[in-house]
This record gives sequence, C-alpha cells and structure tokens, in this order.
Amino acid sequence: MLYKMVTSYKTMLVLLLILAIGAAVGTFIENDFGTVRAKELVYNAWWYQLSLFLISLNLIAVIDKTKMYRVKARTLFHVSFIIILFGAALTHYFGLDGMMHIREGEKSNIIVIGEEQVETPFYIALEEFTLTRYPGSRSPSEFYSELKVIDEVNDHTFESEVYMNHTLNYGGYKFFQTSYDSDEKGTKLSVNKDPGVEVTYIGYTLLFLGLILNLFDKQSRFQFLIRKIKKMPIATLLLPLVWMSLQTPSYAGYSDYVESYLQEHRENSKVLATAFGSLVVQGPVGRMKPLDTQNREVLNKLTGRSTWEGMDANQVVLGMFSRPGLWKKVNIVRIKTPKLRKLLGVEDTQKLVKFTDFFDTNATYKLTKEVERASALVPSKRGTYERDLIRADERLNIAFMSYRGVLLTLFPLPKNERNKWVDFKTMFSMVDHSQVKRSTSRLLDAAYNRNYHKGLPYVEDIRAYQKEMGKRVMPDQQTLDVEVWFNQTSLFFRLSLAYLLFGLLLLIYSVSSMFTNRLISDKIKTLVTSLAFVLFALHTFGIGVRWYIGGYAPISNTYETMVYIAYASILSGVVFLRKSTIALSASFIMAGIFIFAAYLGEIDPEITSLVPVLKSYWLSVHVSVITASYGFFGVGAILGLITLLLFMFRGKKRLHMDVHIQNITYINEVALVLGLTLLVIGNFLGGIWANESWGRYWGWDPKETWAYISILVYVMVLHMRLMKKIYTPYLFAVLSVLAFSSILMTYFGVNFYLAGMHSYATGDPVPIPDWVYITGGIVIVIFAMAYPKRKLTKGKQ
Repeated sequence: MLYKMVTSYKTMLVLLLILAIGAAVGTFIENDFGTVRAKELVYNAWWYQLSLFLISLNLIAVIDKTKMYRVKARTLFHVSFIIILFGAALTHYFGLDGMMHIREGEKSNIIVIGEEQVETPFYIALEEFTLTRYPGSRSPSEFYSELKVIDEVNDHTFESEVYMNHTLNYGGYKFFQTSYDSDEKGTKLSVNKDPGVEVTYIGYTLLFLGLILNLFDKQSRFQFLIRKIKKMPIATLLLPLVWMSLQTPSYAGYSDYVESYLQEHRENSKVLATAFGSLVVQGPVGRMKPLDTQNREVLNKLTGRSTWEGMDANQVVLGMFSRPGLWKKVNIVRIKTPKLRKLLGVEDTQKLVKFTDFFDTNATYKLTKEVERASALVPSKRGTYERDLIRADERLNIAFMSYRGVLLTLFPLPKNERNKWVDFKTMFSMVDHSQVKRSTSRLLDAAYNRNYHKGLPYVEDIRAYQKEMGKRVMPDQQTLDVEVWFNQTSLFFRLSLAYLLFGLLLLIYSVSSMFTNRLISDKIKTLVTSLAFVLFALHTFGIGVRWYIGGYAPISNTYETMVYIAYASILSGVVFLRKSTIALSASFIMAGIFIFAAYLGEIDPEITSLVPVLKSYWLSVHVSVITASYGFFGVGAILGLITLLLFMFRGKKRLHMDVHIQNITYINEVALVLGLTLLVIGNFLGGIWANESWGRYWGWDPKETWAYISILVYVMVLHMRLMKKIYTPYLFAVLSVLAFSSILMTYFGVNFYLAGMHSYATGDPVPIPDWVYITGGIVIVIFAMAYPKRKLTKGKQ
C-alpha cells in the first residue's frame, strides 16, 4: 500500500502542487513581512523541506516502477534533479555564507553571519579599492578590490583582484565583491564555503545534457509528437493586405497666435530639428547618445507617443526649449485618472493637459499635498490614483527641465577628469569658448524667431566643439548614424502590427478551412513560409542593431525582454511549428501582442548603461534562454484557446474537427515541452550566474521564485497525461491557458503588481485592474462553452 502510494503519479502531482502553492504564498509573505519571515514560514520550514524530500523519493520510485532507465536521456534529467537536491542539502546544512568588511590598509579574517562571527585560517588585506563611474555621472560603471591573501600557517602570500563576476577562491572559501563604503575607502565582500558545489554542478551538467538529448532521442515523447506533426495536412489560408493609417494634427482650443506658431513650427522646423537631434548628448547615467534618442525618450515619457500634433520629438523639444512660455500653454503632459483630471480642473475626457494646468492663479502647485501624501505611502498601499499622481509629477518635472534645457547636456567641459558634459546655462557660465557661445546664442535666436534655415551652420559649430572637447567619450559617427536611423524606422512597432495582422488573418482562414476540410496548395505554403522567414529575419536584424548600438545583448530591461520573448515566439513558429498554419498564426499573434504591449503603459524602451553586476556573460545566456521559454508558453496558451474555440464549434456533422483538435493538442504539447526545457535550463543557468557572481544559487527572490513556480506548474501540465482517467485534450487546452498566468505573474506581476498588493497586516483591499476581471470572465465563459458533450472521435480529415 505504501509502495503504491509512493510510486503513484497522483502523489507526484499533489506534491508538486504543494510546492508550487507554498512558494507562491511565500512570495506574498516576503512582500509584506520580509524574506526572513518567508523563509521561516515556508522555504526553510520543516513541511516544505519534507515535501522536497518526498518528491525525491517519489521520483526514485517512479523511475524504478516504469523502468525509465531503459530510456537514457529521460533517466538522465530525472536523476539529475535528485542529485541537485542532494547538493542543495549539503550547501544548506553544512555550508557557510556571510560578509567580510575591510578598510584600505587593513586586514581581516572575520566573517559575520547574522549575529555570529567565524574566523578564517588566513587574513585578507585590502590594499586599494577603486570605483569608476560612467562619464559625467555618479552611476557606478565598475568597482573592484585589490586584495592580498596572507596565510601565515602555510607561509603563503599572494595578491588578487576581486570585482563583480570575478571572485577569489582560497582555502575552500570564496570571496565576492558585493558593496563598498560610502567614502569609497572600504570594501564589503560576501564569503561562502560550499561543500555541495561539486555535487550541484554535476547535477546541473546531467540536467542540461539530459534535457537536450531528450529532444533528439527517438524513444522520447517529444520525438513521438514530432512524428505525429509531420504527418499532418496543413490548412489553407489567404495572405493579408498591408494597411496604414495617418494622423491629422489638430490645434483646436489654442489661441490664434499659438495655432499659427504650432503650424509654422511643424511645417518649417523639420530640417533644423533633425540636425539638432543629430548632436551628441550625455544622458543622466552617462550614456553618450544622439540627442534624437533622448528627445524621443522625453516625448514618450510626457505623452506616451512618438509624435505630437504631427511633429517629431526633435521638433517638440527644440520648440519647448526655444519658446518655453508658449509651450507651457499646450496640452503635452499625459494624465490617466478622472480623479486627477478633476483635481486639475480639466475635462474628464482630456488625456493631455497643459503645464499651466498644474498651477492656480497664484502660481501655486495644485498637487503639492496630494503628491506628498502619495509618496509617503508604501508601494503596497498606492492605488491607481496615487500612482498616476506620482507619474504626473515626474512628467511635470521632465517638462520643466525641457523648458529650461537642463536635459540638453551637449557641451563637454574642457579638461574635466569625469568627462562631464553640461547644459546651455552651465556652458555659458563655465566654458571659456567664444565661438561655441556665439553660435549657441544665434541658434536659439534663429529657433525663437522662426528663422529655422539660419540655424543650421550654428548646429555644425556645436558639433565641431563636441568633437574637439569631448573626443575622449565621443561615440564614432557610424554608431550615431545607425542609432538615429534605427530610431526613425520604428522597426519593432511596425513588426508588431505586421505580426498581429498576419497572425489574425492566418488564424481566420486556417480555422475556416477546418470547417471545409481543405488542404493548402504548395505555392501558398511556400509563400506563407517565405513571408514568415522575412519577418523573422527583420526581427533578428532589429535585435542585432540594438545590440550594436548598446554594446551588449539587448535583454537587460522590460522592453528588451518583451521584444526578445516575441522573437522566441516567432522562432517557435518558423523553426519548430511551421508545418501547421494554426501554430504559425499563434506564434505571430503572441509576438505581436508582446511587442505591442511593450509600447503601452509605463514600459521604457530606453537603451541604458549596465549596472556592474549585469556586466556578465551569464546575463546574456541566462536571460536569453529563460525569456525565450516565455514565447513558447505564449504560443501554447494561444493554441489552447484555439482548441477550446474548435470544441465550441464541433458537432456531429463536423467529425473531422476532432482530428484537428487532436493535432493541435500535439503541437501544443511540443510547444510546452520546448518551453519547459528552455525554462529549466535558463533557471539553472541563473543559479550558476548567481553562485559565481555573489555566492548563492538561490535567494528566494520573488522573481526567481515565480520562475520556479512556473516550472512546477508546467511539469504538472505535461505530466497530467499520465492520469489517464481524467486526461482529455479539453483538459490539456484549459491547463495550457491557465498555466500561462504563472508566466505573466513571473514576468509582469512581480515587477509591476506584487508590490502593489494589499498588506496582510492592514487588510487593505487589492487594487486589481478591471481588465483582469474582464479577461478572467471571458476565459471562464470560453471554458464553459467549450466543455465537450462527447469524446473525440477519429474521423477522416
């Protein structure tokens, strides 16, 4: 009886569910009460560690019961999990993890672990600590410690440098650069002694090897599904038409003078503004970039758009700086909530407001008290209105800095050690260069008086000054030209429209063909595949260009990872699933949704300078692999919804629909297997990065915890087929849709929502957006309507 229970698939699924729910609850406890409390109640609690032990026993028993050892690849990655858990237990129960603080010229052998102190059998001396910053910025570029190891017992002394992603190993201890003293005269090193590292890394190696070999093993479930897919016919489709929309500027509501100025500025300032945007600017964190890039970032933050009233960002910023009094009276600052509009005294439907709307007749800022109140709240207690208040206040400050030219740091200070560049006002007071001062004054006069054509020579004078005085940090001209060109193409946004249009039309005609049971002709199939590869190639080119501009793999912020997830979605379609037009349409729709969503809300597409810890090879590998998995899971969710829609329309007269449903289920399972393979590999690569960078594999950070939860969720979904009494294609479709919510929580929820949950201590309500309820309601209705009244039948397709 006990053996039967231990070897039961049901036991396995129950244990996986306990681990997933426990970890999910732990993230909310961590959010409200801190990591220490979450570890006490969940992660380090006896019941959670017992569950991990029991799942290991269950896995061993299942391997024996099913004689899994006959299939080497499958056995390899299943056994690796047991090895990894054993290594983790060695680290947890017998390892050491603490901090060592050393001042310059001093030495230490004390490791602080909580309230305890442990002595090492040797000393570490800090000879010098060095911190470098990005040009003209206080943001750290890198920092490192020049150390000397003094081992008097073994009469051994040597020097070593420790910095982010570069460690010191000696005597079984590992030292990591973590932080530094505020006066930059002392270093803080994290130290660990890990007896389980070799066992853990062996487990990682077997895991990666087993998962990859499983994709090619002829006895694997994956290869069985591939053989099924290769036998499928492909549904017919029609190709989409390309459409474009134009925006007509409107200046209604402004005075005649303002309307006249805006119209003339829009029509005549384009050439001067373009030249102005080609100058180099030093960003707030030290990145040297074309002013065109920064102007686009400013306009996007102010309005949420790439253009305003028919003008591009360069025209808008040039106008704001040259005629601030006038531009304070135009609607250019975005607000979202009706309550804030009411507070400002504008119409309920007005999305953009004037700078002057924020001040009363006495020039008093209307939002002072409300912004102070909202800022004083902890993030977990801020609602939609409070967040809009804080963002509106930020936009107002950006507008104010644009009117004063504070952001236009175009002028390098001669012989400055920090390579600092300054704005117009500072340049006039600190720079002794009559030519650039004269040209700058004449440029502003030309823009103010609307003699735009006269300003071009003065822009060139400023450019010459930049090249002369700022040559130490000046990017090469080719990189600048490429970045300006890339900005103008809006490649990813246009790709999102193409993906959505192509994907939706492909879906419509694929589904309609299922009703008529038609096959695709070879010519149409070739045309569709060719178009898919062209769009994929354009996406690849866009990522490559952004990589070239930034100098690092473009996967370091939310915008970049959303573009990359879309890329992975297309990759899944054109490389793995192109035999099915349904799967291809799903991959295009998911790609279009992700990129389009990247241009909505508060997601910032800015190319930024990397913080020191992200300057690692492991960043590119770990993030690219783990986010690629999201694309495959997204395709699976879309395929699940399509399957449910087919369930809704099947009937006794459409027996061939059952075959299509089964085929799509196979394709869906392939997508989820690939997604889970990438997610597992990416997650454990992150463990290697974390251990090599700061001395721990896992810290139960909400982001990594939800990635772990997602792994458990998709393991349950893919193993549900072993529960033969309850498994059906309908259940699999439902689970593939629901499981994607764990990915959304991992990617969006942790970053944008988890901190906004209610406090369990105060009982404040959760500010869940209306769209969540609406989407959830629609999905539930689809689940209910698609519930099959009869089992699938095998019919001719």
